[in-house]
Order: sequence, then C-alpha cells, then structure tokens
Amino acid sequence: DSRCIDYLATRPEVDIKRIGVTGLSGGGWRTNMLAALDPRIKASVSVGWMTTGDMQQHYNVKGAIGSFNLLPGVWNRMDIPDLAAMSAPNACMVVVGAEDILFPEEGKQQAKAAIREAFDWAGAGNKTSFYSPAAPHNYNKDIQEKAFAWLEKNLKG
Repeated sequence: DSRCIDYLATRPEVDIKRIGVTGLSGGGWRTNMLAALDPRIKASVSVGWMTTGDMQQHYNVKGAIGSFNLLPGVWNRMDIPDLAAMSAPNACMVVVGAEDILFPEEGKQQAKAAIREAFDWAGAGNKTSFYSPAAPHNYNKDIQEKAFAWLEKNLKG
C-alpha cells in the first residue's frame, strides 16, 4: 500500500499533502495499517473493521474472522484500536455498522473509547469521528457520503 502512495507522489495531478485512504472490511484493516505507518496519509476512513483484539480473538474462536489478523508478537504490545490511534494527529474516521455481526458490540465500544482517548491525549480530539449506522457489514451509499464528506473536510488544501 505504501508503494501505491510512492506512485501517487510521482503523478503531477496529485497533491501529496492531501492524500486520504479508505477501505471496507480487510480494506478497513489495511486503511488502519497504512494510516498508522505512513505519515503521508493525512486522513483515513476505516469501514467495517474495528474492535479490540481480546474481543475479536474470543469471537474468532467461533470462526468469524480469519487468524491472519491476529499477529503473533504484536498484540501483546498493542491492540487493534492502537493502529487508528497511531495515525494522530491526522484525521481518522471509523465506521462499523450497528448490525455488523462480524465484530462484537463490546469490542466496538472499547475500541471507540480507546481511539477517542488517544486522539484527545494527542490534542487532536476534533480529528477523529465515529459512525455506527443501522447497517450490516457494507460500504453503502450513506456510509460513502459520510466518508467522502469527512475526507473532503480534512483534506482541504
């Protein structure tokens, strides 16, 4: 994903100071990773991928989410919401549908609280947003409109 940003940086029509990223499901996971690790990402919208590791590992036992997301040697040092928190002070929106059965509600709420606390600590509380529509695991028109508005607001030149 970082190599894609490298490519974008070579394009004359791209303002490298205004790069955003978004994705659904595994793309939401990748959005969090890229925004955490590449400072060129100025705004991100992760859709359909946010919980805490403890809640997800327990839930995963029931076969909901592949173990590829349970990174050995990482989760004893950090948690899934920490990836979103690492993107601070850049803008970060997290969207998980209230009817998304892939992620337990308690994990979603714990993740939201952790991200909010981290952004507040970083002095960037106004740079994070959460949206939990009455929707299943998807990136429907309503979510797209909210996501694109968030990106537009936070990527102004």
